[in-house]
Amino acid sequence: MDKAKITGILGIFAASIGSICCVGPVILTGLGIGTGVLSFVRSFGFLHIPMMILAVGLLGTAFFFHFKKNSSNPLAECCETPRSENKTAKIILWTGAVLTIFLFSFPYFI
Repeated sequence: MDKAKITGILGIFAASIGSICCVGPVILTGLGIGTGVLSFVRSFGFLHIPMMILAVGLLGTAFFFHFKKNSSNPLAECCETPRSENKTAKIILWTGAVLTIFLFSFPYFI
């Protein structure tokens, strides 16, 4: 697997863990689970800020790995040819970025 895909997936995972305190009760209530059972989910609130930093760092690293220029060839600047795009990695990265923004801004809209 590509470095960009791995760090993008880890960024999505960190964003999901970091926002479980706020999105978790909404999802579990939608599934029909009562509010008494949901009290344990609010205890994960301390993970919000550290996981936000981790998710942004991982997604930034994934974007760097995906979009960096290959400078191993000294003639790369003057004779640049279009490189083949890895569409799966690009979809994972942009989906992860949008999902991370949504998950971390969700508590401020409810």
